Amino acid sequence: MRLDRTGNTKRNIITGEIDRFVGIILPFIVRTMIIHLMGAEYLGLTGLYYSIVQMLNLAELGFGTAIVYSMYKPIAENDARMINALLKFYAKVYRIVGFVTTLIGLLIMPFLPELVHGDVPGDVNIYLVFLVFLGNSFLNCMLFPNRRALLAAHQRDDLNGTAHIITQVVLYGLQILSIGLARSYWLYILTIPVSTCLYSCLCARSARLVFGEYREEGELPEEEYRSIRKQVGGLIIRKTASLTRNAFDSMFISAFLGLTVTAVYGNYYYVMDAVVMILAVLKTSMAGGVGNSIAMDGVEKNLKDMECIDFLFMLISGWCAAALLCLIQPFMKLWAGEDMLLPTYMAVTFAVYFYVLKMSDIRTLYSESAGIWWQMRYLSIAEALANLLMNWIFIRFFGLFGIIAATLISYFAFNYVGGAFALYRHYFIGFPLRQYFWRHLRYALVTAGITGGTYFICTRIPAEGFMVLIARGLICALLPPAAYFLVYRKTEEFQGVLPMIRKLIKR
Repeated sequence: MRLDRTGNTKRNIITGEIDRFVGIILPFIVRTMIIHLMGAEYLGLTGLYYSIVQMLNLAELGFGTAIVYSMYKPIAENDARMINALLKFYAKVYRIVGFVTTLIGLLIMPFLPELVHGDVPGDVNIYLVFLVFLGNSFLNCMLFPNRRALLAAHQRDDLNGTAHIITQVVLYGLQILSIGLARSYWLYILTIPVSTCLYSCLCARSARLVFGEYREEGELPEEEYRSIRKQVGGLIIRKTASLTRNAFDSMFISAFLGLTVTAVYGNYYYVMDAVVMILAVLKTSMAGGVGNSIAMDGVEKNLKDMECIDFLFMLISGWCAAALLCLIQPFMKLWAGEDMLLPTYMAVTFAVYFYVLKMSDIRTLYSESAGIWWQMRYLSIAEALANLLMNWIFIRFFGLFGIIAATLISYFAFNYVGGAFALYRHYFIGFPLRQYFWRHLRYALVTAGITGGTYFICTRIPAEGFMVLIARGLICALLPPAAYFLVYRKTEEFQGVLPMIRKLIKR
């Protein structure tokens, strides 16, 4: 079965961007209410527990991605028997993962006071709050994860996205009522497992309506089972490195600098992550199509596709980095107040952090679709260990800046550079890797020049308060894309992406 890649991508992008918009605006309202009505410590504690639960869910993320990857080939070959067996296997594995991660979570509960530094709100029992987050993780493993994977493998993330939009409206609506009317942190966190149940049930219903021919039945061939087990091992290692970037960061900040600093860092990270998630929709929307292309098309065609997509993606990422640098400080001042404002150099640090994270996104998309996680296992281990060690050292000398610097160094060295070597060694075999690095160096230098020029102009605006945000927003909306057009309009790369852009706009 050849998927309608462009049509599915279009649907996924539209639904995904609506989902992201809802997922930015409503949590922003909730965070604002917590800051002004309850206190920053509540945000710090919530962010810390989310980070801990993320670490516990490493196995879940590994199995989820591996099963989606394993479905690409049987979907392309219309092999319903294999898909059914994968669905059954996936449901069984997730039940085991849910019980194991919950047990590990219970074992680390006695050590929670070591991670929570500073004043804890008087009405909060840190153990009971953690149990709510742990229970939510357990529900996520128990309630139809295989059906969500089935939709993702068929590139129907628009159905997952629709369910998520409905769930977010319900979740944040209840949270706004809990904070605004009841001033209750307990009601606020209890809405989280309720929303997980709703989301899982909606996704399962969509999967059964659209792909009702599939059932959880049959057994996997031994060869396929061994392949999945190997891929899962590599994926769990890779996801460990991925999740340590923010999870370990939040834990170190809480343990060394306190819940209030954790909340301030969380506000800046929230704004940056909102932009990250908007761009992640583009990546996620293409994942099923790229997997289908790798299963059916040649390596050279996929390399050309990756180069075109990567060029367009880095232009968008550079534009977003410029806007992030110019807007984050005045936005934070209006939103959270001067007391929760970081120095200007930290705004620059977050903009660099964002851009470096985006440099690997499209390469990662092709690495995951080609299934080379196991080959990257040592890189992932090295990244996680380097990040952990540098976090411990840098936070003592450089404070909050040291945490981000540690993440940037470990990510760039092992994920960006090392990940590119792995992809070209195991999939784009025989094609020159130096061209990949040379292109990204040019992209980064052009982006640095455009971002610096945009920031210089924005800082010369004689305005205050909300007006400075509006004025800078207009400059960021117009200047970077115009500058990119002038720089790249005659290049082969720009001409190569024009047909892709026209096709998407036309559809």
